[in-house]
Parts: sequence; structure tokens; C-alpha cells
Amino acid sequence: MHTNRIGGASRTRGMAIVALGLLLAAASRSLSQQPGEMSVPVRVDERVELMSMVFRLVGAREYHMAPDTAPYVQEVDAHFAPFKDHPTIQLAAKLRAERGISYDAVASYAVHLKGGPQLEPKIPFDDPKLQLESRWSPQAAAEFLAALQQFADDSKAFEFFDAHRDFYDAAAQKLEAEIARRPYRQWIDGFFGASAGASFTGIVGLLNGGGNYGVKVVYPDGRLEILPIIGASRFDETGLPIFSAEDAGTITHEFCHSFCNPLIDANLEQMQPAAEKIYPFRRSLMKQQAYGSAQTMLYESLVRACTHRFLIAHGSEREAAAALRHEVARGFLWTPELSELLAEYEQSRETYPTLASFMPRVVAFFDELAEGIDDRMAELPHVVRLTPPDGARDVSPDLEAIVIEFDKPMNPGGMSIVGRPTDTPPSTERGHFEQDGRVFVLPVRLEPGRTYRFSINGIGYSGFRSAGGLPLDPVAVSFTTAPR
Repeated sequence: MHTNRIGGASRTRGMAIVALGLLLAAASRSLSQQPGEMSVPVRVDERVELMSMVFRLVGAREYHMAPDTAPYVQEVDAHFAPFKDHPTIQLAAKLRAERGISYDAVASYAVHLKGGPQLEPKIPFDDPKLQLESRWSPQAAAEFLAALQQFADDSKAFEFFDAHRDFYDAAAQKLEAEIARRPYRQWIDGFFGASAGASFTGIVGLLNGGGNYGVKVVYPDGRLEILPIIGASRFDETGLPIFSAEDAGTITHEFCHSFCNPLIDANLEQMQPAAEKIYPFRRSLMKQQAYGSAQTMLYESLVRACTHRFLIAHGSEREAAAALRHEVARGFLWTPELSELLAEYEQSRETYPTLASFMPRVVAFFDELAEGIDDRMAELPHVVRLTPPDGARDVSPDLEAIVIEFDKPMNPGGMSIVGRPTDTPPSTERGHFEQDGRVFVLPVRLEPGRTYRFSINGIGYSGFRSAGGLPLDPVAVSFTTAPR
């Protein structure tokens, strides 16, 4: 059954981290400074950490995904908890509620700041060429900067950062060493054909957990800083973040946003009608992933197909295949076909020197997808009957099995019942499909007077698939058993 799921406090620990950081730095240099290669430096950015801390205190769930057991996370909470009622936290909560300042809007603001302990914008907030995430108005951005400065001063945030400098350096070397293993810069320059002069710096988001953001800064003179924030979701026994080959897709994804999003924006007038027709069919899944508009769905669609092209070129066959399954399961059913279209682009570079020049073909792709979206959705499996039904009350606690009936034969090798262990019905043995492949039986042992909540499939969990390999869209279920 699937379920949802350091720093300066110790002189000895600090010395160990410094030593480890030096070793990692040497390893990273040997990996990243090979002749002819373009390395990507990495840092822990104090402004990103500061903004993450503020929105963590607000209670923003996207800044509560880092594991609470990580020593650095514990030290952050211990240091900043006394300031949870600070006026800046109240203002941040207001901006989140009224303007939707969350997720990438927080990250975008952070990378548009410089300085510390005295903060200032890299580009004036009232500059008409500023490309700060659009949920920020010039007035809101300026007002929040004054409040953020006050919070940093009152909480002695930059003293906290200084005490963790060695830890930050060691953490950055972890990601830098992983990025150096694949030619991200070379591939981006070649694939997009338009990144000359851009600077690239990776940022470790130590409080982000699984949250990653492909943010950038575009200066009024055209200079471009690509600043993807890669969240730290795993930590080793020394308290340092863990990055591995599993992160290749995420790293590529966040690099690609800085190039894909402007391409969508430049063609949005032509693409919007198709996107608005497709989005309602995917709205539930998209919103669960904080993709709240058809335009964002287009950003993510192009980024995910481009990421697949990178993994085909610089990953294993297993990695590329797993990436496709992952994207389809998250609602982007068209990723395989869009990736195939981009393969045509790769093979026709004399005709299409840049991806921008190929975008009319991408526009036509989404027009065709929108035209056939009803038929496409009909191919997906659906739940036609559930025992007990969703919302049922007074269900007998003696019920021995949950039964799920589908409208088409399913792959008998997979299942995903998703929920917190305390909320999901305890199973007495692994579930199984009946012979026709349309009926799934999950033996359970229910308790009287309990409400059970779970999902059949979920974001990241797509065991229920049709015989043809298409995933069931997540189905939320709850029921209550009768008391004895």
C-alpha cells in the first residue's frame, strides 16, 4: 500500500563539514573543469534562504517539505520560531492570501534581491523592464522589501547565515559535483540555440524539500542570469543534502524553464485558445501541482518534453523511459508525442536553427491536441463503481473488502492506494484483480466508528493503469463505518 507521505551549533560538527566541503570542492573541480566544458557554479543563496524562512513561518506548505529531522531545518526552526508573529510574517501571510504570493513567486522575488545585511533590489521595482514574477506589483514588492529588512535585522538572520557559511559551501559543492556529471550547459546552448551570454548559477534550496523553481533575472540591458533553485529533500548522516543521478531530470527541468517560458509567452496569443480547451480536462491534476492556469500548463508541457530530449541524449534508456511514465502520470498525457515532435526539430536544425523558429510547429501540435481532446480523454480508465461508495456512512465494520470496478481492463501488476497510514483502511493482504481485469478487490479489516480517507492513485503514485498503459486520474474516496 502506498502512503503519502547542522550547521554551526557544534564546533566538532562544523570542522567535519568544513573538511568534507574541501574534499567535495576538489572532487567537483576534477569533474567540472575538464577542457572544453562549461561548468555551472552552485551556491546557497542567503536571500533564497531568508524568503524561505519567512514563508515557512507563514505556514506555507511548499516551504514545509524539507524533512524536519535534518539538523539544519531544526536549527532554522529553533532560531526563527520566536519571530513567527513578527509584522513581516503577517504581511507575507496577507500577500499570500490576497495576491497568491507562493511557490515560484517567493523564489523569483528572492533572486531579484542583492546584498545582506542591507537588502536592495537588483533592478528597481518600478522599472518597466523588470521581469519579476507577475503576482508582485511594484508597490507590493517595495513594501515587502522594507518589511523583510526589518525581519532580517530583528531576527539577526545574517548572523545566522554567517554561522552556517561552511555548511552552505559544503552543501553547494554537493549539487555542483552532481551537475558537473552531465553537460547541461552545452546541451542547453545547442538545443535552444539562444543562450549566448547568459550566466548560469545553481542554487541549493535547503528549506525547499521537493520544491524546485526555474527562476531567472533579466536585466534592462538584456543580460540574463539563469538561477534554478534545486530543493534539498534528502540529507545524509552528517546533515548535508544528497543529490544523485535521480536529480538529472529535475535539474534539466528547472534550467529549461528559463528558455521555455519566454517561448510560450511569445506565442501565447496563438496557443491560448487550444490551451483553454485542454486545461479543464486536466484542471484537477494541474491544481494539485500548483499549476493554476492554462498558460502554466503550456510552460510545463514544453519543459517536460525538452527534459525528455536531454535524458535521451545524456541519460540512460531507463531514465528516459521513467521520465515519460512520470510525466504521463502527472497529467501531461501528450508528453511522448511532443517529445517526438522535438526529435524532428533536432534532426532539422538547418531549417530550424533555434527552438524559437520551430515554435509554429509546437503551436500546431497543441491545436491538434485540443481538437481531439475528447477522444483522448475517453482512452483513460475510469472508476465506474466503488464498494463502499464515496461518501457512504454507516458502512458495516464487518465489510471484508473494498471493491473497485473500472470501465476497461487494467494492468494486473499495479495498484496505488494513497493516503496517510492513520486514514487508509488497513489491508489484510495485497489486493488483486479479478480475471477480467476490470474488478479490483482489496481485503481490509475495518474498525467501527471510523472515517477513512484515501485516493485511488495520486500525484506521483500511478499503479492503477489500463492494459494499454494509461494511468487512472486520482479518485478521492472517503467513507465512515457504523459504531457497534
